[in-house]
Amino acid sequence: MAEGEHFVKKHQVNLIKRVSNIAPFLDDLLHKNIIQPDSYDEIKALPTSQEKMTALFSGPLESSGGQGKAMFYSFLNKHEPDLIHELSGTEVPVETMITVKELLLETLNDLSSKELKKFRWLLLFNFLHWGLPQISWRRLHWADRTDDLVHVMMKIWNQQSVEVTKEVFMDMNRTDLVQRLSETRSGPKEKHTEDEHWPELIQKVETMASVLELLLETMAALSDEELEMFKGVLWSQTDFSRRSTDIPLLLSEVTDKQDMVLLMVLIDGQQSVNNTKEVLKKMNRTDLVQRLSHSSSGPKKKLSDEHRSALIQRVATKAAVKQLLLETLNDLDYSELKKFKKFLQLIVSQKKLPDISSMLRRTADSEETVDLTMQLYGDHSVDLTREVVEKMNTTDLKRRKSKSSSGLKEEHSVDEHQPSLSESEVTMTSVQKKLLETLQDLNYEDLEKFKHVLQYTTIKKGLPRIPRQRLETADRDKMVKLMMETYGEQSVEVTEEVLKEMNRKDLVERLSELTLGLSGPSGSLELEGCGSIIKDSSDWTKLKPEVNSTGADEAPTYSLQSEAGHFECSVSGLRWICKGKVSFKYQFCSVEEHMERINSMQYMPAGPLMNIRVLAGKLDEVHLPHWICIDDNPTILDKFAVLHIDDCGDVVEKVSEVTSSHVKLSEPVFSLKMVILRLLGLSVEINCNVLIYKTEKTFLTLHVYLIPRDPGLEQELDERYGLIQKPHPEKSLKMNDSFILTTDLDGAEIGPEMLMLRNEKPNFFEVFIANPGTNFKLQLTKENERQPVWTCTVRKDDYPRTVHSQGAHFVDKHRVELIGRVNGIPSILDDLFDRKVITQEAYDEILATPTKSDRMRKLLSGPLLSAGPQGKEVFYQILERTDPYLVDELKKKK
Repeated sequence: MAEGEHFVKKHQVNLIKRVSNIAPFLDDLLHKNIIQPDSYDEIKALPTSQEKMTALFSGPLESSGGQGKAMFYSFLNKHEPDLIHELSGTEVPVETMITVKELLLETLNDLSSKELKKFRWLLLFNFLHWGLPQISWRRLHWADRTDDLVHVMMKIWNQQSVEVTKEVFMDMNRTDLVQRLSETRSGPKEKHTEDEHWPELIQKVETMASVLELLLETMAALSDEELEMFKGVLWSQTDFSRRSTDIPLLLSEVTDKQDMVLLMVLIDGQQSVNNTKEVLKKMNRTDLVQRLSHSSSGPKKKLSDEHRSALIQRVATKAAVKQLLLETLNDLDYSELKKFKKFLQLIVSQKKLPDISSMLRRTADSEETVDLTMQLYGDHSVDLTREVVEKMNTTDLKRRKSKSSSGLKEEHSVDEHQPSLSESEVTMTSVQKKLLETLQDLNYEDLEKFKHVLQYTTIKKGLPRIPRQRLETADRDKMVKLMMETYGEQSVEVTEEVLKEMNRKDLVERLSELTLGLSGPSGSLELEGCGSIIKDSSDWTKLKPEVNSTGADEAPTYSLQSEAGHFECSVSGLRWICKGKVSFKYQFCSVEEHMERINSMQYMPAGPLMNIRVLAGKLDEVHLPHWICIDDNPTILDKFAVLHIDDCGDVVEKVSEVTSSHVKLSEPVFSLKMVILRLLGLSVEINCNVLIYKTEKTFLTLHVYLIPRDPGLEQELDERYGLIQKPHPEKSLKMNDSFILTTDLDGAEIGPEMLMLRNEKPNFFEVFIANPGTNFKLQLTKENERQPVWTCTVRKDDYPRTVHSQGAHFVDKHRVELIGRVNGIPSILDDLFDRKVITQEAYDEILATPTKSDRMRKLLSGPLLSAGPQGKEVFYQILERTDPYLVDELKKKK
């Protein structure tokens, strides 16, 4: 094996994590024919550097063998020589790694199945002591065989796996196995003490250790049967189950009282004492409740380190670090937490630590952020958090932290001119406090019922729903916070509705009394709006952009230039004002990969996602287009915002001016941008387009889309099909309403029966007509109504004979490419079998063929040949669904 090939294989994990600028590597590999243009485009389109590198290694570099890896190494030497030097300096000889792995396998094979299960469990508590990343419990849980477990440990911890294993063996009192491993040197230890690096942790660690010892002493009085009862009550009747989605798996692994105590403190810290009291009360063990209350309120006896087990010390340290970080991040409001995440990504990137970007976007609150940071960076989480807080330079945060004796201490001066909270912010804070006071009297069962009724009530009122997973795992405080983020000032009204449904008139009256002082003259909460409607002027000069298409798979670029004045792009509707000559270009971008994040923020897309780049001059104002109908609903003006998307995260910017078709941005800074709207459920009406496309099929088949007036989405669809130009609906339509498409032509088939208008990836009506030969009408009607919202006539000239009927079928024309490039053949065979195109015998015979290209040859030359045009048409339709990009590419080939 060549040196370069060996290096790339050896350091694949580190290369995936640490090579951040992928573009020059892709360009060089494309030039040397190591990757093909389609792979180049697919990899380049992925959102994060880690995903790009993973795809590169698992695809082109894997299939190109040693030559491709050697070539990649030469480009690595060209673009990242420092990284090669650094990784070479830390490289462990392959022979050593093999020896370590064999030693671990040999040693762990001496454990019984029960001992191996205990070993996996104790690994959960060992990462922090060594400054290593954590292996998630879900991953440990599924590594239930010795070889799987060793593979996971070596992949994450390399040689340090030996030191971690020795420590776990000490916890298990298997000194014989510790001795065997001690004969092998496994590399330098990175053991730290709290005194050296974390002086602020000393008190917290001591407190957590005392909690552990107190709970261990109390739980020792429970029998094995009572322990099982304790687990059941803790899971079903307390907030503990909502702390993590892994709780059911973790509880299933608890085998003794020590396991139970370690898990509770690891998850809940000091709150574990109160949880234990609550469970013991329900078990009628009042003697233990009294003992626990007396002991927890008395003076704590400090044990010396030599009398305290290493395991307790480690769990106490980890729980203390988590509490320390939570105290810091819980002081951040929503916008500050977003800022924290942005700076964390930046610092992690600068330090060339494992990328956190894609996972960080999915964290919903401070606790999830802390858990993710600790999982990836271990004991470095404290230093990283401290550095981020310093970079944020949030004066208010510094003031709060300087008053606290816990947390990441800093000495900062406080800005005497710090602006005070706005009246709306004060009001929102007061509302949150009043809601918490009202709901404090709900017991566990009532709180669960409140959550259930809340989901039902919000559906009934047409309000956005809090994601079920987030609501189920939320405690009382977090639930109120989620309501405030989702419903704002409507949280009081929603809470009253829920309490009425629960027949809790006492709490409804209390809430009314508590919020009376927060109401304005009208009796409703007064919160400051941030939008104003501006009359939409027609004084805009329309300009037609120059369109440049660089490739079949890349979105076209629209270029514009103008002198001073007010202008509008004729394609996108984008408007701009400039005081001098300016030139810029833009592209429409797919919003699909960002939808999960937008939904989690409780917004919906309200305009196209555009990437705007100024080439020369300056844009003083930009007016971004939107498709929301505001004419009859001016109350939604303050719900508009603009989403900015860049590598450091997403930023939501409020807008000051809204017209019937645009929102205004002054002194804009450019990145990926789109107009978004705070979700309002069923009350939002949007301006829509109905698009009719003819497809390349044997019989006349139309795809009829009902979509928001989104020019970017229209562009994407236009590239895939042939558009039949027809007028659009004159009136706006309501989001989440359902519509039915009908025709006056006998024998036509239309499916599905009904479609809902929504912002997610658009679906379509398929209109199938075997022998049209005449004009016919299409009509769109709202469910349960008779009056159509849109009507058009499709004429014979609109649908000339299809490509299939003019010559060879698509399947026959592209036989060679299909044989070489179609993947997922087993699922295709399933569909063909279900639709009776192939028999069971043919299915089994093709599936038994070893290579995918031979499978395709057998399919095309056997069952599909005998099935004729109809069978090929079914296969073509399956391909359209399973591999649309391949079909699109082949259709564009001449």
